[in-house]
Amino acid sequence: MALQRCPECRAKISDSVESCPHCGFSFRAADLEIYKQKLEQRRQHNQEMNRQNVKVQVFWLLIFIVVIVVASWWHH
Repeated sequence: MALQRCPECRAKISDSVESCPHCGFSFRAADLEIYKQKLEQRRQHNQEMNRQNVKVQVFWLLIFIVVIVVASWWHH
């Protein structure tokens, strides 16, 4: 009997169980496929959010640079 970690709650459980006794995560093939699809959707969503965050950060960096340039030009 080998132990594995439940991907949902991270508890150590037997590799022969069909569902986690702690959280109820199902290890049946169909349920695992659904879980993998949800993970892929979450990964794609996070990737898109990261792209948007980079765009926002670049926008604010450019505004900051413009303010610094205008302030230094105005000071001289």
